[in-house]
Amino acid sequence: MKRTLPLLATLSVSAFPSEALKEKLWSVHIELSYVRTSGNINTQTLSEKLEIKREGKVNRLYFKNSALYATQEGNETANRIDASGRWERLFTERFFAFLTAGYERDKFSGYEYKVNGGPGIGYDLLKTKKHELKFLLSTPYYYNRIENDGIDNYGTAKAEIYYQWNIRENLRLKENANYFVNLSDTETYFVNSETSLEVKVNNYISLGVGYKLAYQNRPPEPGIKKTDTTFSTSLIIDF
Repeated sequence: MKRTLPLLATLSVSAFPSEALKEKLWSVHIELSYVRTSGNINTQTLSEKLEIKREGKVNRLYFKNSALYATQEGNETANRIDASGRWERLFTERFFAFLTAGYERDKFSGYEYKVNGGPGIGYDLLKTKKHELKFLLSTPYYYNRIENDGIDNYGTAKAEIYYQWNIRENLRLKENANYFVNLSDTETYFVNSETSLEVKVNNYISLGVGYKLAYQNRPPEPGIKKTDTTFSTSLIIDF
């Protein structure tokens, strides 16, 4: 199910470039977007994104939530919400263990909802002014409610990367990607990727573009497409 949705007006509040802000224990990132067209085609798109981080010397907390709702000629074309949290406990400067939990609901994916959680380990491969790269391995357990076929639960093996490249003082690239497989049926696996590029205009305003991809090689129902994509453009305000 491929959906490409331009998000033309996004407000973002985050700890972006300032070294002073990077030293803060807590940081918050908020995006809100609303697009409406009328005339030959009537469409409406509403999306939001929230990220909260607490990065201490020993304990780190991450929470993320996003939602997307869209209609065309009064018919829903997108209805998705997800939330996830992760607690990391550092044992060395770079090595850590973590616990994660998440909730997903996508009306057009074939699932009513998905709930997951489990332990894992991670390592900060790069921590420089230019590059940050984090690698995680985990074994979350999934409890999924399929729309027309009951419950589907299974353990998984999951690999994730979080990458940030400060290309220039005013240019930043971010990539978050993960792959996980059903350990009860290794023919079933999922791939997710989120790529964004942010360009600073001045100390407070940036422009951004983003691309999200969600792939499931064995959808739970016939007629559900394997690949779901979202393209976004954004106006970003940092302070």
